[in-house]
Amino acid sequence: MKNENNCLRKLLEGYRVISLAGMCKNAGKTTVLNRLLEELGEGRVSLGLTSIGRDGETVDVATGTKKPRIYIREGTLFATAAGLLQNCDVTGEILDLTGIHTPLGQVVTLRAKSDGFIDLAGPSMNRQLSQVSKWFQGQGVEKVLIDGAISRKSLCTRQVADAVILCTGASYHRSMDTVIADTAYISRLLELKRSISPKAAARIGEWREERQPETKLLFLEETGNSREPKPGQKLIDALREPEQKEYPIVWLEGALIDAMLKPLLFSNVSCKGLTFVVEDSSKLLLKEDTYEKLLRKGATITVLEEIALLAVTVNPFSAYGNHFDKGEFLEKMKQALTLPVLDVV
Repeated sequence: MKNENNCLRKLLEGYRVISLAGMCKNAGKTTVLNRLLEELGEGRVSLGLTSIGRDGETVDVATGTKKPRIYIREGTLFATAAGLLQNCDVTGEILDLTGIHTPLGQVVTLRAKSDGFIDLAGPSMNRQLSQVSKWFQGQGVEKVLIDGAISRKSLCTRQVADAVILCTGASYHRSMDTVIADTAYISRLLELKRSISPKAAARIGEWREERQPETKLLFLEETGNSREPKPGQKLIDALREPEQKEYPIVWLEGALIDAMLKPLLFSNVSCKGLTFVVEDSSKLLLKEDTYEKLLRKGATITVLEEIALLAVTVNPFSAYGNHFDKGEFLEKMKQALTLPVLDVV
C-alpha cells in the first residue's frame, strides 16, 4: 500500500458511488482512477466501473498527448460501448445489454475474467448513469466508480454519486494562482451545506411534485408557508412585491445563472436576509464575481441536497507545456483549501 497520508481508499469509506470530476481536460482523472483501482484492488473491494465520456485511449484526440490507460483486475465489473470492446485486452464476460446507445455502440456490462487494460465510453446522461450504477449495486459490488468528462459538474449531483473527488491541474490555466483560485471557488460551492429548516425543505419537495412545468420560483418562510409569484413574473419583480418581505427563502428550480441575478445586483432591491436555494451545487453556474456580489448585498446561497466532496487532486503537468513546480503547487493548493489535497503520483 502507498503512503497512508496520500491514500485515497480511506477517504471512500462509507460511500458506495464515487464520481471523478475534472476542472478541465488533462486534469489527471485517469491517473487518479488508476490509483483508486489499485488501492481498492489491494483491499479486495469488489468494483463496478463506467464513464460519462470516453476514456482509456492511449492518445488524447484533442491535444495529441499520451494518456495513461485504465488497468483493472480480474473480477471487476465495467460498462462500456460495444464498439470499444476490441480495444480492451481483458477477457470479458458480457453480463447484460443496457439498452443505452452511444455513437460507439450500445453500452454493455461485463465482468473482467483477467487483469488488463480497457477503454471506457459509458452513458451520456445522468439518469442513464444512475441506471448503470444501480445495476452494478444489484450485482453486489461494494464501490461504483464513475469517470467523468471535461467540465461535467452535473456528475457531482447526488442523483449520480454519493461522493466526489475533484481533479485539477496545470492544463486548466497557465497561471498557478488562477488554477488555485478557481479550484478553491468550485470547491467552496461543492461544499455548501443545507441551511434551511426541515419544514421549508419538505414544502419544497411537495411543491416540486405538484408544480406546473413553467413555474420555476417559490418563496417560503422557515415554517414551510409558501407563495408562488405571478405567472411569468421575473425574479426581481417578484422580490419587489410588498408581501415578499414575509418570505425570505427563494427556491429556484433548475440552474442559477449570472443572467438571473444581474438585474437584482444592479437594482436597489434589498437582498438582506434572503436565502437562495437550489437543488445541489451542480446547479450553481455562477461566476465568482457574481457570487461574491450577492453575498455582499446580504444574501446567502444554500442547497437542498449536500454533496460530499472528499478531496482535490492536483496534476502539475500540463498537456500544453506550462508545467508547475510539483511541491509549490501542492502546498499552495493545501493552503487555499480546507479539505484533503493529494498528488497521487
